[in-house]
Amino acid sequence: MKKFFVKEFCEIISEPRMFDGGSGLGVQHAELPEVDDELSVSLRIKLKSHYSNWATVFRKGGNEPVRTPGLFLHANNSKLHPRFTGNWEKNAGLDVVGDGLLLNKWYHITYTLSDPEKRMDIYINGVWTAFYAIENVQMHKIKFNDKPLDIGCAIDGEIGNFRYFNWRLSAEEAMKNYLNQRPFC
Repeated sequence: MKKFFVKEFCEIISEPRMFDGGSGLGVQHAELPEVDDELSVSLRIKLKSHYSNWATVFRKGGNEPVRTPGLFLHANNSKLHPRFTGNWEKNAGLDVVGDGLLLNKWYHITYTLSDPEKRMDIYINGVWTAFYAIENVQMHKIKFNDKPLDIGCAIDGEIGNFRYFNWRLSAEEAMKNYLNQRPFC
C-alpha cells in the first residue's frame, strides 16, 4: 500500500506578540500538522531583557522531560540551547549556539529535526549556524510526542511569524522562509 505525505505548516503567531516573562502560550497537539519523523520550527524573536533563569522559546512535551522539539535560552545571556528527546537520551542536543541574542534586535531562527537524516540544524537569519548529528544511526531514534507545544515561557520580549512544519526544511527553504518574512517595526 502506498503512503502519501502532505507537507503542511501552521502559522501559530503571525504579527509580533508580547510575552511578559510569564507562562507563555500553549497550543494543543491536535492543532498542529501531523508529524511522522521530522519537523521544523521557524520564528522571529526580539528580547527586551535577559531572564535570570532558563527561558523557553518553544518546547513540545509539557512539564515532562520531553523536548521534541525544544529551544531554550541560557540564563542572563540568552544563548540558544536547542534540544530534543531520543530513545537513548531525554535531553539531547547542543549546549550552546552563538554568543547570545542581543536585546532589542529582531532575529529569525529556524530549527529543523530529522530522524531519517539523524540530525538537528539551526539557522539564524537564514544562515546555517549549527548542527547536531546522531552518531549511532542504527540504534538511536528521535522521540516525537503528542504533548502540547509551549511558546514563550519566561520570555520578556516579542515573538512573531511562528511556524510549525511537518517536514525538515532544507537550507534553501530556511533561507527563503527568512527572506519572505514581513519586516516588523
